[in-house]
Amino acid sequence: MFQNECTIMSPSGALSVTKPILCIGRLSIDLLTVCANGSDAGALHSCLEAQWRRGGHSSNVSIQLHMLGAQVEFFGMLSRSSLLIEMLQEMRRCNIELSHCPRTDEEPDISTIWKAQKTGCRTILYSDSQKFPYVTFEDFKLLDLGVYGWVHFEARNVRETIRMMRAVWDYNNGRTAAERILISLKVTYDVCFKEIIDLFDMCDFVIFSRQLAQQLGWQTPKETCLQLDKKFSLPRSFHVRRPCLICGWGLSGSGCLDALGKYYELPANICGDPVDAYGAGNCFAAAVIYALYLRQMTLPDAVAFGNRLAGHKVTSSGYNHLSKLNTFPVDTVHDDTHRASNMPEDEEVDGHISRKYLERSIESSNGVLSTKLLQPFNPNDYKMSSP
Repeated sequence: MFQNECTIMSPSGALSVTKPILCIGRLSIDLLTVCANGSDAGALHSCLEAQWRRGGHSSNVSIQLHMLGAQVEFFGMLSRSSLLIEMLQEMRRCNIELSHCPRTDEEPDISTIWKAQKTGCRTILYSDSQKFPYVTFEDFKLLDLGVYGWVHFEARNVRETIRMMRAVWDYNNGRTAAERILISLKVTYDVCFKEIIDLFDMCDFVIFSRQLAQQLGWQTPKETCLQLDKKFSLPRSFHVRRPCLICGWGLSGSGCLDALGKYYELPANICGDPVDAYGAGNCFAAAVIYALYLRQMTLPDAVAFGNRLAGHKVTSSGYNHLSKLNTFPVDTVHDDTHRASNMPEDEEVDGHISRKYLERSIESSNGVLSTKLLQPFNPNDYKMSSP
């Protein structure tokens, strides 16, 4: 049975007065099977638990951003198969906009995840996603980019994705920092690194997969960020625009390299025994986007928040318990000079702040997304336990 995952974080969710976030990518189906032991060849096992879960990075990030209080639209190819009916209904109940998604009669991708309860080890069998159609630039052209403030991509179908990114760049050309659309990219481990590296230059933020980093021989988040930084065609001495690089490393924490080349290492934050790590990477990405965009946090603060949400996710199965996490405030890195490194170089910080908060439209949430920001602040209410 597909789980209900639409509870919004309360009472401390974000007060959304920004433009919606557009998540572009895949919606698939995952069959999660839990057994006592591993999948030894030729052995017979009894299934302790089996669940259908929504798959696809962007579709899950959409739900998790909604739970944090953001306005979200998912944009991806949808199958007309009856297998997706309940999942699509669930996304609509969560107010995830789906009206611009193209449709196909092809059956959706289905992946099988075998999890050993005793060890926590997983075996994942992916369907061949190359056979299922992906959204194209022609589909993307039908969108009104002025509606969105942030666009999140998956590193797939490079030819079409790079054309979509260029369209966002064309939209941003000549606009102020407050009017520009920010671009983030999630790099998963089931892609060819050489094919997708050309996408990095066009992003503001790149969230890189630990699994792919290890496939490339990189053993730490710091090594990953520094090696990725070397892949750009022009050296830093040219002072060209660079994306911020982010790499989560599970129980070892995360690392990030800002646009100025300063590296930060953030520890993991897990308050409880790990129970279900499946989907923690999606939660990490959603939390980082939420923190950067809606909370206007610095890059290291946003990554630390991503660690906190991902750490909370693994303490229970599924995602419903995310709504019980108090999201405000978080520990901050007191570095006032760092915030400017997340902004375009040709805009003054004070001008960015004044335009952002004085000129943007305000959309009422009817109290649904009310936050403790509107209540008297008592520091004793927000004491956090140690990781």
